[in-house]
Amino acid sequence: MIKYCLSLMVLSFSLFTSAASLDELKAITSTPNTLSGTFTQAKYLAQLDTSLRSTGEFHYLRDKEITWHTLTPIDSRLKLTPETMSNYQNGKQVNKMDSGSNPVVAILSDIFFAVMTAQWQVLETYFTVNTKVADRQWQATLTPLNANIGSFANKIILQGDQYLRHITLYEAEGNRTQIDFSQLQP
Repeated sequence: MIKYCLSLMVLSFSLFTSAASLDELKAITSTPNTLSGTFTQAKYLAQLDTSLRSTGEFHYLRDKEITWHTLTPIDSRLKLTPETMSNYQNGKQVNKMDSGSNPVVAILSDIFFAVMTAQWQVLETYFTVNTKVADRQWQATLTPLNANIGSFANKIILQGDQYLRHITLYEAEGNRTQIDFSQLQP
């Protein structure tokens, strides 16, 4: 009985701490109506024990559109809206999916917009969010609530200050993607 009570107290304390930290996180993160910047992305492939590096720039217009333009090693562009996901190479559209025919597009769009624009209440519908906040720096660990999302990512770690600065996406089979943002301009 004592073990049970102690476990319950620890659980209650950790839930209280997470809620307080999430409120702190909501208070320090900012989401301007527009944001542009550059990114460096490293994709680690566990089976090959190697990383692939890419760089580029991004732009978002809150609740409307995110453009992810990879400049190196291959010039490609991903345009994401709440309803569509389109890929372009050499200025030509090579793929387009919409939420009407593919419901996964709506979920991915919802998550991607929420990550890029600090919409914590949206992320809480898809993930357990554990946070750490200290000196206006924060870290949020997202653990999927749904097995379908879990097949895409086992865990996502977000870090930043006023803005999102770093993402680490842990995938199946030991693969991971790290993205660093810089030169952010609201």
